[in-house]
Amino acid sequence: MHHHGRWIRIAALVTIAAALSSPAAAQDARLEELERKLDELVRQAESLRQEIDQLKGAPAREDLTTIELAPEPAPPQATAAPTPSVSRALNPDIAVVGTMVGHAGDRNELEFAAPSPAPLEPGDVRDPFDFQEAEVSFTAFVDPYARGSFYFAIGPEGIDLEEGFAQFVALPHGFTAKAGKVKAAFGKANTFHTHQRPWVDQPLMIQRFFGEEGLADAGVSVSRTFDNPWGLFVEATGEVTSGDVDGVFDRQHRNDLLYNTHLKVFRDLSENSNVELGTSWARGTASGGASSFGGVDATFRWKPLSRSIYRSFRARAEALANRRDDVDGTLYGYYAAADYQFARRWIAGVRFDAADRAAGLTDRGVSAILTFWPSEFSQLRGQLRRTSYDGFRAVNEFLLQLQFSIGAHGAHAF
Repeated sequence: MHHHGRWIRIAALVTIAAALSSPAAAQDARLEELERKLDELVRQAESLRQEIDQLKGAPAREDLTTIELAPEPAPPQATAAPTPSVSRALNPDIAVVGTMVGHAGDRNELEFAAPSPAPLEPGDVRDPFDFQEAEVSFTAFVDPYARGSFYFAIGPEGIDLEEGFAQFVALPHGFTAKAGKVKAAFGKANTFHTHQRPWVDQPLMIQRFFGEEGLADAGVSVSRTFDNPWGLFVEATGEVTSGDVDGVFDRQHRNDLLYNTHLKVFRDLSENSNVELGTSWARGTASGGASSFGGVDATFRWKPLSRSIYRSFRARAEALANRRDDVDGTLYGYYAAADYQFARRWIAGVRFDAADRAAGLTDRGVSAILTFWPSEFSQLRGQLRRTSYDGFRAVNEFLLQLQFSIGAHGAHAF
């Protein structure tokens, strides 16, 4: 071993001597400069490492050469995509809309026996303040193909199911369908829930022929849109329901069903305005025989894009005719209304309406409405109404309505 060490030292000396005597000796200065720069970089790296360790709270390390590399962590295992919790999947969107109405005017003192059907009966008066209803809604997708919706109206007379249906949105050939209790697709005003109406009350036409809550029944509703070369939105709806609607239709036999159809045509007139036209027809059985309704509706909307939150205008009109076997002649009704938004939270409107109470007797009304919207979840509305009941004196009333909602709040129907 001793001889081997001596020979190694001799070989190293010979190698150094050869290097010094070689032409490469001229590069020694450059090599020394590179070694100096390398040492400087190592010192800077060590200084940075110590600063990082101090910031992390780890003990400083004296030399980079003493750093022990930590074992490389195992690659993360693939995990399944997060899925919604069971509670979220089973709990529907819930909303509650409260409606309170105050009343002042002649109607509290008005008592008369009007021919049936009539909006008022003897003693039918409004309280000065009345919590009209609380509408509770539950909506959720049943599965990828259907959505379930329930709307309950809770009022002084109890709980009433306004609508409750499953809507199938992925049927073949562009069809959609509802099965359950639905508001009939007859005109526009009949389809509104209380909080969707632009007035405190229903027009006389709806009150007279369909009742305060409108025409609703249990059955099936099927709709489909149709392509056309004129750029129109065309939708046809057909409905078959049980045919037993209090005060409107009275099924006498098992096959006395209610049939209803509605055709809607919509077109944009410009980027700021559009028009919608519709026609409806319904037929069922009343206590005195067959009863059929025919109706037309028209809606014009204007909402400039540059001032959409400050200015808008909407005009709407509907008319219907009712032919009954137990009534001599045809009864008619109509209303025409306009609403103008003149500020961000203020809307002013008017409404004219009329409805036959019996052959030769027509009730007429005119209303002025002012609505204040603090937000999309509340509104305060005042309505000054004058109604002339044919054969009786005119009635002047002021209605003040407060609406407020909590929970999921979907967009209103367009």
